[in-house]
Amino acid sequence: MARDFKALVRLNDWEVDQKRRALADQLRLLENLLALLQSLEEEMVRERQYATANPIEGGITYGAYAEQAIRRRDDYYGRIAEQEQIVNAAREQLRLAFLEFKKYEISEERRVAKIEAEQNRDEQLELDEIGITGFNRNRSK
Repeated sequence: MARDFKALVRLNDWEVDQKRRALADQLRLLENLLALLQSLEEEMVRERQYATANPIEGGITYGAYAEQAIRRRDDYYGRIAEQEQIVNAAREQLRLAFLEFKKYEISEERRVAKIEAEQNRDEQLELDEIGITGFNRNRSK
């Protein structure tokens, strides 16, 4: 039973690690999307400045660029919202896995503490018996 219980603790610890890795992967994807959005925003500012500085060239091309950039930005916002939902789901899965792990870990700690208390009690009983026997021998002399 004890080995099975330790195996459950290890298994749940492994599952928590897997959930952490999955959450980290999803967070990286979210960060990448945020970086792409930031890059697009910076690009849009540069293009707007160029179009303002060069009205003839900018006036011809900026409208089409702005339309396409706005579509890309909206797409990024949608993808970011979806990724945030995925990240929240991964956080919830990690939370549940951690709670399960802690349940087994605390149970294992209590089991070990109970065994140690029983061993200490048995050891104390033996020491008490040795002490009483020694006292009775010294008293009878």
